[in-house]
Amino acid sequence: MKRRFIAGAKCPKCQAMDRVVMLTSGENEWIECIDCGYEENRPTHVDAPEIPAVPDEVGVIKFKPRESNKK
Repeated sequence: MKRRFIAGAKCPKCQAMDRVVMLTSGENEWIECIDCGYEENRPTHVDAPEIPAVPDEVGVIKFKPRESNKK
């Protein structure tokens, strides 16, 4: 099992700062507070963001060719 402190992390339960560790065992990951014992599993599945039904429109601007000022 691998244990790493998470710098600047605050425990969601007791609000203790810099007392949260990330534990890794194989493919499993979770966090644990070393003060109050709070544990939270890392989600194993994250849903992909939904694609909007109607895509945002992109406008196209066409410029006129630049005329030369040479005489």
